[in-house]
Amino acid sequence: MRSAIFMGAGKPLAIQDRAIPRPGPDQALIRVERCGICGSDLHMTSGSPFDVPHGTALGHEYAGEVVEIGPGEGRLRTGDRVTALPISGCGACPACLADTPLHCVSMQSMQGGYGEYTLIDQRQAVRLPQSLSFDDGALIEPLASGLRGVRKLGGLEGRRVAVIGAGAIGAAAIFWARRFGAGRIAVIARGDRNRKLAQTVGTDAFLTLGEGLGERLEDALGGKADVVIEGAGAQGAIRQAIDIVRTGGAILSLGGCIVPDTILPVMAMIKEVDLRFSVAYGLRDFREAVEAFDAGHVSPRAMIGETIGLDALPGRFESMRHASHPAKVMVKPHA
Repeated sequence: MRSAIFMGAGKPLAIQDRAIPRPGPDQALIRVERCGICGSDLHMTSGSPFDVPHGTALGHEYAGEVVEIGPGEGRLRTGDRVTALPISGCGACPACLADTPLHCVSMQSMQGGYGEYTLIDQRQAVRLPQSLSFDDGALIEPLASGLRGVRKLGGLEGRRVAVIGAGAIGAAAIFWARRFGAGRIAVIARGDRNRKLAQTVGTDAFLTLGEGLGERLEDALGGKADVVIEGAGAQGAIRQAIDIVRTGGAILSLGGCIVPDTILPVMAMIKEVDLRFSVAYGLRDFREAVEAFDAGHVSPRAMIGETIGLDALPGRFESMRHASHPAKVMVKPHA
């Protein structure tokens, strides 16, 4: 099978022929139909301390069809259309029992979506209803990430929400904040590229960086932000969130900045800001995202900007490091 492999920072992905893996117990093999390019893939192949090992088969926002089941009893059947958490846990430790498999001491990455086939953990898979396409299935992972974070904020009914960043994570945060009953929502972005996306998923106002941002934000929200969701992953974003949130407000960091950053802690202290972080998702989040799509709440489809094949992936992947791009570029490995 053909698969995109990380060869080291500063080098383009290599499309290599690799043996089709055989599923073990609790595993299944899927034919990958779609896989989204995630900003974390770019971050973890950039020469930072968080880089994945050389030789890693990348791609974790995937959906596909089950073509082989591992030995023993399994939840899935050949022909099932599925998406799955790209991680596997032991299933028995406190982290797994709390539906936070990323924190399992035996956690294993189940990447490989930039390939024609990949293994999944059957226990972490969700069948796709007929109402969902494979494109929809590949959107479930970023939506689940946003859902887990927004859920941590508690009740959002009527609250004024500012979202920093209008990419996939920002769009997911807007979508769930709207679904959870938020009042006015405003998004702050560097440029206009994703204005239509943000409006489609539920923002009331779209603001770009520049002079008078604080005043423009208050005008858009009808007051100071009760909640600020940081979805940019950029230096200075948390500091900006502290500046614009109201006294006693809450900040949720979802962006995942991978370089050192600074804030002025006394400002957060004076405002008595509640600063929270969230990472990844659990099976509950995947299921709830699938259920939302199945119920007709499909506005996040606007994230998808283009679909490419494996041959185009290395060049497109590198260009995304330095240029504006759609919130979600989809890879179709069998194109």
